[in-house]
Amino acid sequence: MYISCSAERKILEIPYEGEAVVAGYWSPELGLCSQSVLLKWKEGKVNSLQPLAHLESYPKRIQLWDSYSLLPGWIDAHVHLALDSLDFYQCLENWAQPCLIEENIQGFLRRYLERGIVAIRDGGDLPGFSWRAKNKVNEGVWSGPSVISVHEAVHREGMYGRFLGRGFKDILEWREKERNFFDHSLDQLKVVVTGLIRFDDFQGVGPTQWAVKDLVEFVEAAHGRGIPVMAHASGEEGISVAIAAGVDSIEHGYYMTTGQLERMREKGIAWVPTVAPIGNLIKYPTDRYSSHEIDTLKRILEAQFAKIHEAYHLKVRLGVGTDAGAYRVPHADSLYDEMDWMVQAGIPKLEVYRMATHENARILGSPELGKLDVGTPMNLLQLGHELVSISKLPSIT
Repeated sequence: MYISCSAERKILEIPYEGEAVVAGYWSPELGLCSQSVLLKWKEGKVNSLQPLAHLESYPKRIQLWDSYSLLPGWIDAHVHLALDSLDFYQCLENWAQPCLIEENIQGFLRRYLERGIVAIRDGGDLPGFSWRAKNKVNEGVWSGPSVISVHEAVHREGMYGRFLGRGFKDILEWREKERNFFDHSLDQLKVVVTGLIRFDDFQGVGPTQWAVKDLVEFVEAAHGRGIPVMAHASGEEGISVAIAAGVDSIEHGYYMTTGQLERMREKGIAWVPTVAPIGNLIKYPTDRYSSHEIDTLKRILEAQFAKIHEAYHLKVRLGVGTDAGAYRVPHADSLYDEMDWMVQAGIPKLEVYRMATHENARILGSPELGKLDVGTPMNLLQLGHELVSISKLPSIT
């Protein structure tokens, strides 16, 4: 058995029963404790958490994790295991070498655990590398976080999304192949609703691929099987189509409007704003982009910050996802970038922690994740840096 020690970027082997002193803990269920605590676990699950100040005595020969705080494991709600964050086109060429891709993915999966990330939601790839990775982790063949996989994404043939999955020329072709598509036991359905945003044209977005009535068919087909729907959508038109069709989450969502945020709140639709693919291009400079493109990226970033801040105050469900695998968005490490970007957007740090644990677990449809309480499996937790300087978690109403 193991527990992630994100503070040291390593994975610790632990017995199925034991005791340890930790510097404190935080979870959405228990709140913040910034004093030393005696942690006990049995059968691989948390048995008790008792402040040392309340104990008359405690065993002296126990594990000392007293420079770490205990937290729920992080969750990244949007990744692409089949991409390497270095060179998109070279990576696609490398897909012709499955052994190389699988070796890369195993390294990414280990890095996720070392950074305290115990679950990820993968947005798909045409060859199905991420879906196979999910199965290998579930079978115990590979070590890694829990992988929620869409297998491949649905997009309109000839438009953006060819590397994400098969294309459908129209809704009639979808109807013919719908049953076969769902036979892969996908965890969620991903539909590409729009193209990409442009870096040289503020508010420029690739065309909307589906009418509302078409997207409704996708959503109903998935919901009828108990499968949530994530929608890749940016721009006012595409986001409006996704909201009207009743998707469960909107991914990216650049150029969101206030009215759309209000409708998302009413419908309970989550937003995963993926700031890192834009912000990291500014944070980690590269000569790939012109000064005009950098200026446009800065405008996009500020606009996204403003809408994230507004969404938080409107009490729209917000998830934390990185789009890891995109250029300058490395697997695992970029989740810390994304959380920092959310804080820069004006969200209190412990609220960002709640989003990266409890809310992301809801988005993944995995209620066993994102929490710390009696009965939580130890391998779903992490040992992180101390939380003493962080104020208490604001209440959410």
